[in-house]
Amino acid sequence: MSPAGKRRLLEAIEAGKGFIGFHAASDTFHSRGPRNQTQPVEQRDPFIRMLGGEFVTHGRQQEAAVIITSRFPGVRDWGMAESISFYEEWYALKNFAPDLHVILVQDTERMVGDMYQRPKYPCTWARLHGKGRVFYTSLGHREDIWTNPHVKSMVLGALAWAAGNVDVNVEPNIDRVAPKANQLSR
Repeated sequence: MSPAGKRRLLEAIEAGKGFIGFHAASDTFHSRGPRNQTQPVEQRDPFIRMLGGEFVTHGRQQEAAVIITSRFPGVRDWGMAESISFYEEWYALKNFAPDLHVILVQDTERMVGDMYQRPKYPCTWARLHGKGRVFYTSLGHREDIWTNPHVKSMVLGALAWAAGNVDVNVEPNIDRVAPKANQLSR
């Protein structure tokens, strides 16, 4: 994407267009500075500031649990479960926006790989960027994720919200549900 195209995309979102990002959207642009450190908000890439988080790395595919922290549209269709497990390529993320409305938290407790030896962190969220509605999930690497009924219902809910067809309170909750999210080690 050209610098002008990136600027126009960010301006459109800030003016009120919706944006939905899956999996590699957090690996599209990167902030300056060491990958294994968080950067101050003002030093983060503008796309990362809009999205709300940034890819660091990933380990091998494995089954892992995500903790449900919000009954966002589509996720509320999952029933009353407190968590759900998927077999996926899990992203380790950083540079979380302080205003995230976290929907799913990555439960790192039993995960295999150095990059997951850290406190739990958001893996799916919603936020406002100016007037724009932004949704992101790190899910989406494996084909079977896209046919999973839970993921399909979440995607439909995200589309409805990002398009402005459903109103949802996306009050920030990151400090409550993942207070050590920007800590990259235990």
